[in-house]
Amino acid sequence: MLAALKTTTFRSLRHRNYRRYFTGQIVSFVGTWMQSAALMWLMYDRTGDPRWPSWLIVAQIGPTLLLGPWGGTLADRHPKRRLVFTTQTAFLLNAFLLTAVVASGFALPELVLALIAVNGVIQAVDLPTRLAFVPDLVPKEDLINAVGLNSLVFNSARAIGPALAGVLFLLAEAAKPLLPEGAHPVTVGATACFALNAMSFLAVLWALRGIPEPQTHAKAHAAGSMWDGLRYLRDHPALGGLVVLTFVVCVFGWPIITVLPAYTKLQLHLKEDAYSLLLSTLGAGALLAALATATFGSVARRGMFLLVGVAVSTVALMRLGFAEEVWSAGICCVGIGFGLILYLSTGQSTLQLVVPDDKRGRVMAWWAMTLSASAPLGHLLAGQAIAMRNDVSPVLFGMATGIAAATLALAGMMAWRGLK
Repeated sequence: MLAALKTTTFRSLRHRNYRRYFTGQIVSFVGTWMQSAALMWLMYDRTGDPRWPSWLIVAQIGPTLLLGPWGGTLADRHPKRRLVFTTQTAFLLNAFLLTAVVASGFALPELVLALIAVNGVIQAVDLPTRLAFVPDLVPKEDLINAVGLNSLVFNSARAIGPALAGVLFLLAEAAKPLLPEGAHPVTVGATACFALNAMSFLAVLWALRGIPEPQTHAKAHAAGSMWDGLRYLRDHPALGGLVVLTFVVCVFGWPIITVLPAYTKLQLHLKEDAYSLLLSTLGAGALLAALATATFGSVARRGMFLLVGVAVSTVALMRLGFAEEVWSAGICCVGIGFGLILYLSTGQSTLQLVVPDDKRGRVMAWWAMTLSASAPLGHLLAGQAIAMRNDVSPVLFGMATGIAAATLALAGMMAWRGLK
């Protein structure tokens, strides 16, 4: 078993530069998901408004929609390692500022929203650059595995980060008699999460310092327009269609993150520890999908993986609308996380394998923009629907219906054009 893991599931770790990058990302993503879970609960606890988690996600992801072509152009024209080092440093400084604001008691919702929007601007450059950077760290035959392992890191953190946030919230609640007068346990727990996230970026900076700039970047000062990525997708309809369907899947799938705080209170009648548990099970399902992609992913299987992903997500979302116990809701969240990540990691590696090096940053920027464009629409619609109805089940059924339509469209596209 250990030999199989080394030669198959984790084979990209044979490459020193990718191994360092992989290690740094583990720590950083745990901190990021810890902060994300804490921030969602902090804002919902303070305002009681289910739309606030949606607005925070829009502020975080929305700038990538507006600035994505620019970020992709920077990734193609400048050394990627140096660019990622700069963006990760900016993330670190922003996280320390958020920690200070919350700890000092000046964390007005509007101020927190502004800081998260700054984070989003940084991400508009960081995300396409990181997506284009990974293929420079491994040979092409190991790229699908590396993408799977990258997804494994991200989704391991999705499981671990919220669980750690839940532990910190519980510790803060238990220490309530020891806290200074007027200190709120939720604020104390959130502050601890934000501080740990800030320190986690040091692991990425350490890893990047040990990675030399890939030699492919000696020629990477790509000419052309920032719109060349869109033109490439237009000239390759199967890939362009995949990106469009990804938009639909994300619009109807990822609002689950927005729905869970209200779902926990309104349908399960539970508190933040149950919410953290559901987020962790969502991450656990995503982790299983990442392992499946890293171990079994191949060019021949990518069509099957795409279809299985959206089909499993559809069924799990529909079943979640009927769940009334935390254990059954957790099982459904595992299915949702598994299906979405199986689809997204397979779709991402499909693009990275076929796009030329000199256009990779700009094409992956459109992939990142697709994910970002879906966030404002999907999260805001889900949050608004819950606020209007004060009920979560109809929203979940609508999400399942949307992904079911994408499943049928994907099957038709694969039968008509394939994914070549």
